[in-house]
Amino acid sequence: MPYDVFEITGYRTAVAKDGVNYLEPADSFQNIKDGYIYRQILQSRKGFKRFSTGQLDDAERVMGIFTFFLRDFTKETLVITKEHLYKYDAPSNTFVKQITGGSLGAGHTFGILANESYVSGTTYPFTSGFNPLGATTDRFVFTGKGMSKVYQYDGTTITDYTNVGDNPKYVQPAEGALTSAKHVIFFGERLNFFAPLVNGQDEPQGILYSGIRNAGGGGDDYSSSSSGLIRLDTGEFIAGASILGNVIAINMTESSWTLEKTRDAFNPYYPRKVPSVIGTGADFSFAQWNNEVRSIGQTGIISTDGRQQLKVDNKIPYFTLDDIDQAYMQLTYGGFDRVTSQFLFSYLTDKEAFGTDSQNMVLANNYEESSWSVYEMRFSVFGQTDAGNNLTWDDIDETEDPSWGRWDTTEDEWNKIGIGQSVYKTLAGDNDGFVYELNADSDDYFDTISAISQAVQAVVTINGSAFRQGDLVVIQGVEGMTEINNFDPETNSMTQLYTVVSATTTEVTLNVDSRFFTAYTSGGTISKVINFEAETIPFNPYRDKGRMCYISAVEFLLDTNGGSLRVSVYQDEDETPFIQDVLIETDTVNQKRQWVSMTVDNEANFMTFVMKQQSPAVQVRLTSMRIHCKPGAMTTS
Repeated sequence: MPYDVFEITGYRTAVAKDGVNYLEPADSFQNIKDGYIYRQILQSRKGFKRFSTGQLDDAERVMGIFTFFLRDFTKETLVITKEHLYKYDAPSNTFVKQITGGSLGAGHTFGILANESYVSGTTYPFTSGFNPLGATTDRFVFTGKGMSKVYQYDGTTITDYTNVGDNPKYVQPAEGALTSAKHVIFFGERLNFFAPLVNGQDEPQGILYSGIRNAGGGGDDYSSSSSGLIRLDTGEFIAGASILGNVIAINMTESSWTLEKTRDAFNPYYPRKVPSVIGTGADFSFAQWNNEVRSIGQTGIISTDGRQQLKVDNKIPYFTLDDIDQAYMQLTYGGFDRVTSQFLFSYLTDKEAFGTDSQNMVLANNYEESSWSVYEMRFSVFGQTDAGNNLTWDDIDETEDPSWGRWDTTEDEWNKIGIGQSVYKTLAGDNDGFVYELNADSDDYFDTISAISQAVQAVVTINGSAFRQGDLVVIQGVEGMTEINNFDPETNSMTQLYTVVSATTTEVTLNVDSRFFTAYTSGGTISKVINFEAETIPFNPYRDKGRMCYISAVEFLLDTNGGSLRVSVYQDEDETPFIQDVLIETDTVNQKRQWVSMTVDNEANFMTFVMKQQSPAVQVRLTSMRIHCKPGAMTTS
């Protein structure tokens, strides 16, 4: 009997080829870790790198990353921690702490206590010709449930939005003083506060909106006839809000709503409930992208386009219930990645195992391929920016970035340094006050080494990074103590991986006995290994015929610059593979991709292929996978 060929492929063609059965990657791979399917190609994720030169001054948890749109058509990147607001300064490649003033006085801090008390902010320009803070007409307004005030920032100074000395045009609502809110959005020429705290009372179903922004300062007046407080006629709580076209999509704890504009200035909004299936369980899990808003509930992941709400996690139906620590569901934070068309949700798997109430994983959903994966990333929030280094060739030296001192230590592509400005980047913040750029040709937590001790457990001194106990790391480029180098970037080959025993931001202790190594002299870098893994759906195309499946061989189409794969094969539900860690690697540099074959020669009720790669720097890409098979014996009961 001739063999059938089933090909899981990223190539698409309108021409049928006899003898080949094409399968979609999104329907063929499961349990993808530190990798994703994009443009129908299975690949390991890229690394991430620090966006600025170092840690934020207060070393506090990042609670929000925002774009501040200015009137001169420029933009600024803002980062807010539990204590301070920072502005990114491109020439120095640093985040600069901004001052407080007015009624707040100098040295005021936000005082956010809980990790889930995230910050919401929006650009809200001053009215024409009016600005009590200075000549500029720019303003950014931000608040959060963990804050005791609503703040305004003019690019230089942070003041109290609701203090008439700081904001003379402010008029408080008729219901009483506005203290804070869960979310704030500039929409319909008004400032809108969702789930505000008014007159000392929480309004969990409320939307407080200002008057229309005009030259007289109506946009800061909450007692005018064109302002008001809407209370949705529901007992649920507002759990998120996002602009979706010409409406605001509101995520509730048990449903979704929309806030639609009207033509009546005195009744500017019409609230409408969207037909719903479940609600949102985390106040900041919502992410708007591709004409929809997605969010996470305690029993599923939902999407709304303003007309209907759907459950979209049919491929991972029990993920939120089984994989997210339900007691810390509110830590879940949503974002999106423009580069890979992904929704991103940072979450905590298990507080007892992880040891802290901060996120340790990211769920990634590629909406184009309808595929899911998980990333081992410890991010508290996500954001976007098009800011970045804008350097001349003469600026590219170790004073700007220590890794630029040598060609073999830099994590950047030499011909691309300095042109990163005006390119959209996905940013993320963490619990230690670091800000990172995702999808970078870089190694996770990459840092330069300045010293290594000779001890039973080697202590590596670094500039500043967020390594954690249990991380697998590699070291390269060390001079003097060359015995500790366990990674060769030229061949992408590793010897035994090192495990982090303990870590601070400047010292990493490893399970390496370096007492008898040569003394450290200079150089070297340390980075965290990306552990890519993916497995196929249990394979047997002959089940409906009551037959087992015999597989003779499998072919893999790999990029030649993407390193190697280790493939194991499991039959039926065995815990131990009958083929383990077969090395799949290309042996040519003259073509972009190469087919590599592997013999299986086995029959089973179904077989599962598990592919793995450990690498700090190389991105593996699997374009196609051909399975050569034929019907076997009758299936066993």
